[in-house]
Amino acid sequence: MSRIAFISDIHGNLHALRAVLTEIDAYQVDEIVCLGDVVGYGPEPGACLELVHERCATVIRGNHEEAVLAPAQARTFNSYARAAIKWTCGTLTQTHFDLINEMPTWARLRAGLGCVHDSPVPLADPGYLRTTRDAEIALGAMEHQWCFIGHTHIPAVFALNAGHDAREARRLVPFPGSPMRLDTNVRYIMNPGSVGQPRDGDWRASWGLLELELDRSHFTIQRVAYEVAAVEHAICSAGLPEPLGSRLRIGA
Repeated sequence: MSRIAFISDIHGNLHALRAVLTEIDAYQVDEIVCLGDVVGYGPEPGACLELVHERCATVIRGNHEEAVLAPAQARTFNSYARAAIKWTCGTLTQTHFDLINEMPTWARLRAGLGCVHDSPVPLADPGYLRTTRDAEIALGAMEHQWCFIGHTHIPAVFALNAGHDAREARRLVPFPGSPMRLDTNVRYIMNPGSVGQPRDGDWRASWGLLELELDRSHFTIQRVAYEVAAVEHAICSAGLPEPLGSRLRIGA
């Protein structure tokens, strides 16, 4: 069996990242893949970048990394996100910028298994793959049989049986800690949710575990508690907008 851990949307939340990595270590995975947005919103973007690049075999560039490299791209962000990008740019060192520059925008992990931050095919701006309609477009046109994405901060699995019309795509809701069997004749788009800023009403950090076997494979969403109050305090102490901290308590 091969095990791959997927993390995404850490957003400068070092407490959540450390808690997730500690749990991942208990599963003795073969590799860790980060699906992007290591920075933005949170108070420790540099430390998160360093730790992710130390621990992950693949690190995808997210839209918040893109905004760090080209701040004009943050014009479509809300006011809190724009303020966080400005603050982040002033905090990172040249070494951190170099790490971001090296991140690919997509990667092929195995035959038929790819990953990208937002969507395997272009969607309407800003590219959030949230609905079955979005999945129909992506599943019907994507290159890989299975694709992992982040960006929405919401754990989800979208599926389409081989030979079926894309309009028959299904949105599945994985129950945390319960392995979901993956069929070999089905196309999947899988989102592990967010480590540092969940938006599904559950404040706990989210990550995904893919277990690959010859005759059957499984995908499991895992949730991890961490010191939210400490992160909220660090956000306020850094001078970042207060709502970026208070939203962590409610997973919004």
